[in-house]
Amino acid sequence: MSEYLSEELAFEILARLTIKDLARFRCVCKTWRDIINSRGFSERYRDVSSVKFVSFYDKGFYLLDVEDKLPLIETPRKLDFPLDHQSMIDESTCVLHCDGTLCVTLKNHTLLVWNPSSKRFRIVPNPGIYRDSNILGFGYDPVSNDYNIVMFMDKPDTSTAQVFEFKTGSWRDSVRIPCPDWYYRERRGTFLDQYLYWIAYRSDVDRFILCFNLSTNEYRKLSLPVYDQGATCSWLGVTSRKLCITEYGPCEEIWISVMDKTESWNKIISLSISNLISIQDNIFDYQVEFVSFTKRNDIVVTYTGYYDNVEMEGEKRVKKKVFLYKTGDNTFQEIRFCNSFAGFRLLGEYVVTSLIIDRYLFETKKM
Repeated sequence: MSEYLSEELAFEILARLTIKDLARFRCVCKTWRDIINSRGFSERYRDVSSVKFVSFYDKGFYLLDVEDKLPLIETPRKLDFPLDHQSMIDESTCVLHCDGTLCVTLKNHTLLVWNPSSKRFRIVPNPGIYRDSNILGFGYDPVSNDYNIVMFMDKPDTSTAQVFEFKTGSWRDSVRIPCPDWYYRERRGTFLDQYLYWIAYRSDVDRFILCFNLSTNEYRKLSLPVYDQGATCSWLGVTSRKLCITEYGPCEEIWISVMDKTESWNKIISLSISNLISIQDNIFDYQVEFVSFTKRNDIVVTYTGYYDNVEMEGEKRVKKKVFLYKTGDNTFQEIRFCNSFAGFRLLGEYVVTSLIIDRYLFETKKM
C-alpha cells in the first residue's frame, strides 16, 4: 500500500469516510485496521466530523443538523432507540455524550449506554442509591484507557463519587467529596480531555467550577469569571478544545468566555437577544435555555417564552425559538422546523466517532 498511498494520507482519507465505510475498510488490510483502531484516529475522526445536536421531543431522540440544513430543518433523523422509549424515558431524562456514544438515564434508575451509529448498547445498573437529582458525568480516562461514568451519591454521613469502569463492568468509590453541601447548576458534567466540570455553588456569592480528574479521582475548585455575578443562568461547554462558559444576564445579554492554560477567563463574545423578539412577542417572558457552539464556532441559542394568561390555550402560552448566531459577521438566523415538535428540547452536542469505541464500552474484561 505504501508504494501508492502513504500512511499519513490514508489516515486523512479514512477520517473522512462514513461509519459504515469504516466498518468495511477495516478489513482491507492490517495497516488500515490498525489506523482505524487507534485512539489518535478516533480523535481525528471526531475533529473533522460535523457537530449535530441531540434533541428530545415527541418521546423520541432526533439528530438535528443546524449548519448544513439551514434555514429549514425538514427531516430530522430519528434515532432508533434500542428500548421501549414510551416506558423508559420522559421529560426528566438526562443525556450525556462522549465520543459518539450517549449515556441516558432511564425511569427504572438504570443507565443506558448507547452508540446510535453502531446501534450497540449496554445497560448499566445503578450503584445502590439513585435519585433523579444525582449529578452525572461521562468521559474517557487516558491513563487506564477506559471510559467512566461518574455519579455523585449523597449518603447520611458523607458524599462520594461512584465511578463505573467499563473494563471491569463494576462501580467503585472514589475519594470523598471535600464539601458535600454543594449545589450544582445542572446534573450533566462537561467533559474535556480527562476532566469533568460542573458549575457548583453554596450561595449567590460562593460560586465556582468543580473539576474532577478521571485519572486520579481528585477534585479541584476553579474560579468563575469575575464579571458573572449578575448572571441568572450559566452553562459550561467546549469550543476549539477549550473549556468555555456562557452566562445569561438580567439585561438579556449573553456573555461567553474561554479558559486559557493559566485557568484565567477571557471574554470572547457579548451579545444581546432583545432584537430577536418581535413586537407581538413582547408579551412573553423569554428565558434562554440552551447555548452551544457549532464546529464553525457559530452559536446556537434556544429560548422559550411564557405568557401567563389563563384564557389562552396551554400550547399557545409557550413559544420556543432557535437561532444561529454567526460569529463571522455578527448576524442571527432563525432555525425553523418543518412541523411543530411537541416537547421540543435540545439536549446537547453529538459528534460521530469511529466504531472502535465499542470495544471499550460494550465488551467487558474477560476474567
